[in-house]
Amino acid sequence: MTININNITSINHNQYLLNYKQHLTLLSKSINTINSYLSDLNQYFSLYSSITRNNVQYYKAHISNLASTSFNRKLSSLKQYNEYLLSENLIDEIFVYKQDFIRIQDSGNPTNISEKTVLEFLQNVNNKYCLFRTRNIAIIYLMANTGIRREECCNMMLSHIIDDKRLIFKGKGNKERKVALTKRAQEVINLYLIDRAKSKYADSEYLFLSERGNKLRKESINAIFDFYSTDKCKVKPHSLRHNWCSTMIEKGILTPKEVQNQAGHSSILTTDRYVHARIESIEEKIREYSIG
Repeated sequence: MTININNITSINHNQYLLNYKQHLTLLSKSINTINSYLSDLNQYFSLYSSITRNNVQYYKAHISNLASTSFNRKLSSLKQYNEYLLSENLIDEIFVYKQDFIRIQDSGNPTNISEKTVLEFLQNVNNKYCLFRTRNIAIIYLMANTGIRREECCNMMLSHIIDDKRLIFKGKGNKERKVALTKRAQEVINLYLIDRAKSKYADSEYLFLSERGNKLRKESINAIFDFYSTDKCKVKPHSLRHNWCSTMIEKGILTPKEVQNQAGHSSILTTDRYVHARIESIEEKIREYSIG
């Protein structure tokens, strides 16, 4: 028997959201993705006690001032929850339609920095003194040379170094993959391990440690990048991932399928974004062209 969820109050939705969280966990969704979904849904249910077509329309008006990507993400969170409730026979239909979403022009390659900027940033990293110098260099060079995510860097353990040439670890969505290391990445990790072995927290299972011996938080990684960035050369953690993916394809080092394998993209469609030229390259070609 299908329950008419339109009669369920927002308070009762707390239990359904807990069940939904477990459902997402079983689907191997990342913690960040799950928290993002639940945050969007809690916002919706703070305004409306049920999912109805009218409420969806009101909600669209309520979030209409958001950027298109944020608007679509919130609607997508609601739609996926709606689909979950339908699959559990808790609701009779889908109330979020395809036409509710804002159509966005393909944004192309997401890489917003050049290889020249990356090289300048790495020079800053090498030249600027810091108490945790070898650790910071290892983190940044590892991300620049492999394209791994910030969260993956935080969660990396000593056991993930299976030899001098590769890493194996659980990435986004708890998926295991092997990541090949460049010679430079090997060098900086080995130099860091020498210093790490002298630490009183050397027995920690995590590779990169905080001042107090804990695993690094995402905010700590952000702070490390901010420390080495300048007004003329600002680089964020995910920028290095974008640059790695673009460079591998632009220089013909890896095929898109191979980039998908190394970067841990769940879909080749994500990797295909890097096949397009960087916006900087497109703009440079346009500036060089003149007519009349």
